[in-house]
Amino acid sequence: MKAFVAIILVVVFIANAQDLDSAGSDNTIKPMRLAVIGSSVAASYSIMYFALLKDGWWDKVEPFHFEPLYSDMNYASNLDKFGHFYTGIFIGELLAMSYDWAGLSPFASTLWAGLTVGFTQVLIEFKDGFSPYGYSVWDAIAGTLGGFYAMGKIYIPAMQYVDYKFSYWINSNAYWDWHRKKKETGVWFDDYYGGNQTHWLSFKIPQMLPLALAFGLGLYDPYVGSELGWDKIRYEYYISLDYDFNAIFHPQKTWSKNLITILNHIKFPAPAIRLHPNAKFYPFHPWQGFYVSF
Repeated sequence: MKAFVAIILVVVFIANAQDLDSAGSDNTIKPMRLAVIGSSVAASYSIMYFALLKDGWWDKVEPFHFEPLYSDMNYASNLDKFGHFYTGIFIGELLAMSYDWAGLSPFASTLWAGLTVGFTQVLIEFKDGFSPYGYSVWDAIAGTLGGFYAMGKIYIPAMQYVDYKFSYWINSNAYWDWHRKKKETGVWFDDYYGGNQTHWLSFKIPQMLPLALAFGLGLYDPYVGSELGWDKIRYEYYISLDYDFNAIFHPQKTWSKNLITILNHIKFPAPAIRLHPNAKFYPFHPWQGFYVSF
């Protein structure tokens, strides 16, 4: 899950800091705002590249190549595809907000957000093609589909009742210990293992308390590098309570709606039951420090 999320989040809030409640209301394109968005995103990508990805992900250069299909379809038991999809969602939502602020219609905002994310994913994978990992067509597809999630939220009615969420907590240090042993730099969004990273579908419950019911997917086994075949890593499945911040806060202004949209893509701590590979109850998942076994 190769993300530029943190810096872009700041950019979007800065971009929406002026004239928030009239953002995009007349669907008149504002060239200066588009210029601010373009230059800010370009600057953010550059900062994240040099601050994180250059050394943490692309520190080794090889001749361009595609990732072998076996490793591409088995690495991290494909949880990395969910990571790419989530990254596309997050960046696509932020870009859609920004394009709306620049005066584009809802359709144009979400369309261009998806296209921008798709172009970004292709560039990322092109860079990966010169790394030990190789260019992954499926990673690019997963990220691009996530980029169009904001459009689906508007034009597919059923998606109004579901949120895609993500949680991360270091319950296992195996990934970090491995990279320290190899004298390599790890990156947290590549830490899929040992119950550290979970992807959720959160279903909103109409006409009830502002709660939701979420179903999660993660990887049970800790990271052990190349010593364990990817096809031997086990999934873990969760069911958990969740929060619908739209129902809690009922945002009315543009800035608050945008903030709630972002918060509704983060799975905050809540009681959860792990159903597989062995049943456990966690009062504050994703933290697994305390649990009750069944």
